[in-house]
Amino acid sequence: MVQGDKERALVLVKAFPQPSQKYDETVCCAGVTPEGKFVRLYPIRFRHLPIDKQFNRWDVLEYFAHRPVGDHRPESRHVNEDSITVVQFANQLNEEQKVRAWLPHVSPSIEALKQENLSTERSLGIVKPDEDSLRFKARKLSKDSAEDATLRSTFRQFSLLDPSVLNPITVEYEFSYQFTCDGRSHNMKIHDWEVQSAFHRFKRDYGDGGMDALREQYQQRIPERNLHFVMGTMKAHPRQFIIIGLLRSGVAPAEVARQRGLF
Repeated sequence: MVQGDKERALVLVKAFPQPSQKYDETVCCAGVTPEGKFVRLYPIRFRHLPIDKQFNRWDVLEYFAHRPVGDHRPESRHVNEDSITVVQFANQLNEEQKVRAWLPHVSPSIEALKQENLSTERSLGIVKPDEDSLRFKARKLSKDSAEDATLRSTFRQFSLLDPSVLNPITVEYEFSYQFTCDGRSHNMKIHDWEVQSAFHRFKRDYGDGGMDALREQYQQRIPERNLHFVMGTMKAHPRQFIIIGLLRSGVAPAEVARQRGLF
């Protein structure tokens, strides 16, 4: 693989693992460079990475990457996963520094983001849902649905390709937010890895009360902390934005906006 250019990025998003015929299973990540540019990093076979290369949100990565062939989204970077190095850990950034990193990428609305996508091909952005408009929804995957059955079986199939490395991923629910943004109504699936991980953690800790705990977290607690959505498009659907990550902070972005600087 061509090494490409050495780059750095602060990781904002780790999307849920997706089965891949070519790479077995990949995770698409989004981050911000020290120059303030939004980047999409893929294909990263996160669960195949050695422990010292596995990273968390808000870690700063150094890696080699190049522009991928056939992907016209300007933020996309094809990463050499063997070159990934964590050069700064999440605990070295305070809340204000984190908000400074993503605040310049906030769009007024999803519609404004779509218009910019049409004019500049922009495929990553951040929006703020209208206050008190959020409704967190969980849909249990149906055994009778062909689409749901395919999703379940695909993850089982690819997760078992290398049992010594990957444990099977159990996908039981599809999570989404119904909300308004600048007064317009939207209903979108949440593709962040975090929500699936939280579900499994709450189910383990609270048993039958796991879903109630998850609903309280995503319906009440998270929206209270200046919730913003990281939006992105898929290569196959370059005009369609989906929620790929959730950002929140106890620091008010309006206060941070009065200051300057990123990292």
